[in-house]
Amino acid sequence: MDLRITGFRYHNIREFKDLEIDLTRDGEDAHHISLVQMPNGTGKTTTMDLIRTVLVGKDLSKNKEGELTVSNLEPEDFDAIEGWFEADFKSNDTPFTFRLELDYETYDHQYRTITPSETGGGDMLGHSLPNHELNTIINESFANLFVFNGELTQDFIQTGKDEAENALKIVNYLNRIEDQRNKIPQEVEEKQNEEEVTSVKSESGYRNLKGRLDTAQKKLEKLEAREETLETEISDHEDAIQDLGTERSELLAENQEQLEKDQRLEREINEVRGEIEDATDELLERMRSPSQLHRDFHDDMGKLVKNMNIMELPKPTSQEFFTELSKRPKCICGREIDEEHAKTILTNADHYLSEEDIGVLNLLKENLRGVPDFEDYEDKFEELDDKREKLEQKKQEKGRVDLDDPDLSERLEKITEQKEEEKRQKRQKEEELRKLTSTDKNEREELGLDWKNNIHLCRQKVQERKKEVREASNTVNFGKKADKLESIFDEFIDRYLNELKHNQIDETNQRLKKILGLSQVQIEAIDNSIRIKGKEDVSEGQSLSIAYAYLSTLFEDSAIDVPFVIDSPAVSIDYEKRAEVAPIISNLFDQLVIFVISSERERFVSELDSGDIKYCTIHKTEQPGEVEKSLDKDYFMDFQSETEEEQLEEVA
Repeated sequence: MDLRITGFRYHNIREFKDLEIDLTRDGEDAHHISLVQMPNGTGKTTTMDLIRTVLVGKDLSKNKEGELTVSNLEPEDFDAIEGWFEADFKSNDTPFTFRLELDYETYDHQYRTITPSETGGGDMLGHSLPNHELNTIINESFANLFVFNGELTQDFIQTGKDEAENALKIVNYLNRIEDQRNKIPQEVEEKQNEEEVTSVKSESGYRNLKGRLDTAQKKLEKLEAREETLETEISDHEDAIQDLGTERSELLAENQEQLEKDQRLEREINEVRGEIEDATDELLERMRSPSQLHRDFHDDMGKLVKNMNIMELPKPTSQEFFTELSKRPKCICGREIDEEHAKTILTNADHYLSEEDIGVLNLLKENLRGVPDFEDYEDKFEELDDKREKLEQKKQEKGRVDLDDPDLSERLEKITEQKEEEKRQKRQKEEELRKLTSTDKNEREELGLDWKNNIHLCRQKVQERKKEVREASNTVNFGKKADKLESIFDEFIDRYLNELKHNQIDETNQRLKKILGLSQVQIEAIDNSIRIKGKEDVSEGQSLSIAYAYLSTLFEDSAIDVPFVIDSPAVSIDYEKRAEVAPIISNLFDQLVIFVISSERERFVSELDSGDIKYCTIHKTEQPGEVEKSLDKDYFMDFQSETEEEQLEEVA
C-alpha cells in the first residue's frame, strides 16, 4: 500500500489569505522531489504541522502549549472570521482530501473528508481515512516519522532518548502489543479490590502490605518522572549547545578570515578525533590477546603449549569411548566383558578427558600455537598521548579568536565558556540518567544502586510487593495467570524487538556504507537510542545521514510506502557536507517534499539526484495576506528575500 501527498491549500491562515501548492506532474502522479522555497517566518513549520494534524485528525482543543490551536492559526495582519486548510492525498490510486475548518469567532474547528470517487463527491463531516489498512497504521507517532519532526535527528542518537527504538516499535506495531500488555496489571488490581482478604490475620495486615506496595509504586513514579526530567534537560542542553554554536558561527561570519580559520580548525579537530578513535580501537583489539599485555603472560603461554606437547595433551582417546566400551559384551581385544570388568573400565575412565574437554583443549592448543610475539606498547601509548595533546591544542586554538572588534572577541569568549558549561552539565545529567536507568547488574553493584535510586530495581521491588499482596488475597491463581500472560507478552516483544534491531542495524549499516563511503560511520547497537561504533561525537552531516538511512530502512519493510516531508535539511550543515547529504535524501523515498530557504540552495539543490524535481517559490508581498508564487526554476535559484539581502549587505 502507498500514500502520497498531492497538494495542499490555505485560506485565511496566519500569513496566507489564499495559497495552493500542487505537488503533481499532471494532476495525477506526485513528483519524485518537490522543493518548496519559503523564507523564514513564511510558514514552513506551520505547513508541516498542519499536514500532520489533518492526516491524523488531531483535536486542536486538546493540544499542549506550543502546538497548533485555532487561536494561533488566526491571521494577525488581516481580519478574518473563518479559515481552512486542505491537504490532498492518494492511496492505491484513490484520492482523498482532509479539510480542517476553523472558526475564529468561537475558536471551534471541525474536519471534513472529501473522497471524489464516491457518489456525490464524498464530502462528509468528520475525519475518516479511506480504507482499513490506513486506519490501522496512521497515528500521530507514525506521522511524526515521515512528516519529519526535525528534533528526531539528534534524538535518534542521543543518550537517554528512546525515539530510535520507539520508531522501530511503531512501524512494526509492537507499541500496540505493549499497550495490551500494560493493561494486565490494571485487571489484576481490579480483581484484587473485588476479593476478600484470606491469608493475613487481619485487615490491618493486608493494608500494611498494600501500603508497602503503594510506597514502591510512588517511588517508581518519582524515578520515572526524574528520568523524563533528565531527558528533557539533556535535550535542552543539546539545543543550547547548538544555539551557541550557531551564534558563534554568525559572529565569525562577519570576519571571513577568522571564519575560514575556524572551519579549518573544526575539520582538523574532527580528523584528530577520528585518528584517536581509530588508534584506540586498534590498540584495544590487539590488547585482547593476553600474551601482548605483559611479557610474563607471553612466556607462560609459551611454556604451557610446550608442556602440553610433552604430555601429549589432549589424549586422543576420550572418556566417552571407555563408557561405551563398558556396555559392550566383548572388549576390542576379543575378551568377554563381565560385570566386574565393566566396573573397572568405568572407574579408570575417570582418568581420561571427556570429548567436550578434549575439544576445549584442542582449541586452546591451536590458539596458543598462534600467539603473537610480545610487543611493547609504550610507543603506542605515547603516540596516543601526542594525539590527545594535539587535539587539546586545536580545541584551545579554536577557542581563541582574535577579532578587530574587542566587544565581539569578548562575546565569543563568553559563548565558548557557556558552551563548555552546557556540555559539562549535559555530561553530568547523562551520568545521573545512566545510573537511574542502568540494567547491568555488575554496574549497579559497583555504583551501590538499590531500588530507591534505580528504575529497574524499583520495578523488581514493585513486582515483589505485588506478589505479596496477591498471596494475601484470593487472587493468587489469577495473579499467576496474569504473570504468565505478561511473561508471554514480554518474551514475544523482547525476542521480536531484538530480531528487528539486528536486521535494522545490518540494513542501515549497508546503506550508510553507500552513503558515507570512507567515513565508516556504523551503528553498533540500538539501546533505546542508536549507539555509534567507536564514536562519542558525530558531525551534523553524519547525524542526518544516520537518521535518514535509519528511517528509509525502517519504512522499506513497512506495510505502507510513505512520502518523506522535511523542513530545511541543509540549513545548519557546512557547505562541504551538503554535497554528501543531498544525494542521500534523493534516493531514500519515492516521494520527497522538501521545504528550504534560499541559503540552502548552494551545494545542496544542485546535488539532488533526480530527474523529476518541482521548483516552487513562495514569499510575502507588501499587501497583508497576499503572497507571490513562482514555479520557475531560474527564479527559484536566483530568489533572495529582502531580509536575506539585508543580512548579506550587513556582512559585506
